[in-house]
Amino acid sequence: MLNTLLRATALVAALSMTGCVSYTVTGPIGAPLHPASTTSPRSAQIADVSVTASDVNDANKTAISRSLTVQLNQYVRTAGYFKQVTEYPTRLRENDVSLKFNMTSLKGHRGPHPGYFPGALLTLTLWIWVNGPIYVDTFDVAGDLVIVDRDGKQLASAKEEVKFERNVGLYGREYWAPTMGAKQLNELVSQLLDSATAKLPKE
Repeated sequence: MLNTLLRATALVAALSMTGCVSYTVTGPIGAPLHPASTTSPRSAQIADVSVTASDVNDANKTAISRSLTVQLNQYVRTAGYFKQVTEYPTRLRENDVSLKFNMTSLKGHRGPHPGYFPGALLTLTLWIWVNGPIYVDTFDVAGDLVIVDRDGKQLASAKEEVKFERNVGLYGREYWAPTMGAKQLNELVSQLLDSATAKLPKE
């Protein structure tokens, strides 16, 4: 009886170490989900990405902006949304455009699954070994994209949000190698580009 009580106490102590963690989704964005359905004959530049997510401090906003600007340059170029992607200080020509991304939410969170503690206790950890969910990963990423001409006139825009939740067990790939919302950020960027570029007026 004493041994069982000691084991249960140790188990509770071990389980209590599994806490919650919230973080900012920063990528990497990775390769495009798919090639652009059509390629605009225009050339484009990616403006410095704005980060207006309220829970990100100024220092991190600057770092995230720099990182995402570099990644988006490569993403847009690889996906083929435009004939050419140029970078500052190259001047925009008459029909060229500038892409202004603004990230309004970059939330990631990992917390214990509500059934984890009681399940692990009641089954003396069998819950864990049969791949019962231990964590719940949630992501909420959102942003908008405005495409302007060289004079700053808005030509097209898009606003999107990607919310995702998944259970993570001991044998899941995400348990040992969390994706930290990179896939969801990629999906957000893809949706913004697909939506905004489809609205561009034909030359």
